[in-house]
Amino acid sequence: MLRIHAVGGYNEVGKNMTCIEVDDEAIILDMGLYMDRFVAVQEKNIEMDYETLLGEDAIPNDAVIENLKKKIKAIIVTHAHLDHIGAIRWMGKKYRCPVVATPYTAEVIKKHAKGIENLISINVNSSYKISKNIEVEFINVTHSVPQSAILNIRTRYGNIVYALDYKNDNHPTLGRKTNIKKLKKLDDVLLLIADSTNADEERKTFSEYIAKEMLHDIVMGMELGEHGLFITTFSSHIARLKSILHVSKLLGRKPVFIGRSLHDYITAAENLKLVNFSKEGEIIKNAGRAEKKLRTMNRNKNDYVFIVTGSMGEKNAVLTKIVNEDLALKISPFDFIIFSCEVIPTPVIQANRKILEQKLHRKKARIFKDIHVSGHASREDLRDLIKILQPRHILPAHGDLAKTASMAALAGEMGYELGKNVHILQNGQSIKLA
Repeated sequence: MLRIHAVGGYNEVGKNMTCIEVDDEAIILDMGLYMDRFVAVQEKNIEMDYETLLGEDAIPNDAVIENLKKKIKAIIVTHAHLDHIGAIRWMGKKYRCPVVATPYTAEVIKKHAKGIENLISINVNSSYKISKNIEVEFINVTHSVPQSAILNIRTRYGNIVYALDYKNDNHPTLGRKTNIKKLKKLDDVLLLIADSTNADEERKTFSEYIAKEMLHDIVMGMELGEHGLFITTFSSHIARLKSILHVSKLLGRKPVFIGRSLHDYITAAENLKLVNFSKEGEIIKNAGRAEKKLRTMNRNKNDYVFIVTGSMGEKNAVLTKIVNEDLALKISPFDFIIFSCEVIPTPVIQANRKILEQKLHRKKARIFKDIHVSGHASREDLRDLIKILQPRHILPAHGDLAKTASMAALAGEMGYELGKNVHILQNGQSIKLA
């Protein structure tokens, strides 16, 4: 018997969690936060516990697998984004099983979910044998965080390929290319669980190298002069931060990373010797405790590039505090503010970002938005993946109904049939495939 349980991430972008039940065993794939609701809870300044987060719809509702607790043999994690690992802190201990992840992901989990004791680190392009009946292979892919993986779950019923949050980047600026050779060697793929985030984008997702050149074009090609330069992006995007370090060098300015999440993600990467940002820049974990240093820097802003948290307009992030004049570092008229990211498409986050932009406009800052390329496969990348794997069944995930329907429509173009070998599930639903 093989059954797939859609726990989270099938109604929304985020809150990812899937359970694979194989005979008398089961594994969980990812355990993430729904960032829109999580941010809303944070802003209420209330205690963060399992019951509160579940009630606020910020973590997956795992009632659908409540009766499988004793069968769960492992929690397998694809990468270090909070919509895939964030709920481990509150849910992981329920299952009394190891959490298995790549080294960088494991480093981030250590910081975010300190109570998790049985954490197993597995290199990309390596396998982990869960039992005599289940083996998981971590296939290296390019994404917007280091050491991301497509999972191949080997069972006696066939291979299950869990392919969320990846793209096929032929010119990555950090790490290795997606291991297409390995994907092409997979045979007997029973099921592809597919990333639907950009399934409606009729293109190939561009390389991270393009984002690097976009940053270069703005910083070196516009009249920055002696004005301040503030750049914000996703704190986990180590490759993007590396590109920002590069343009800082070209400018002859010292990069200063400010914010707790930037500190945590960079430290995790430095612990594994993936980067060495501390050698060429400065990392300030707590801006509130660095008032004297920031006041000095504010007097000489043209000597620095400030890389700050707050790309989504989070109320407690560094960029918001700067705009609100809660820190000694200030934004002056005509300072450059570069958003090297896209806005996560959820209501609370979109509203927070809009408020932040309005405040920046009132300060007469020069704003550059969407200096970014996505980390998710687009429609034509997904078409190639289906062509490579030739799965017997496809299950769209990582999106609301509009996005999963786009993925199902793509599968339909390739000869699959909805309800027969393409299956759209909602959170809390299950499907039996063998």
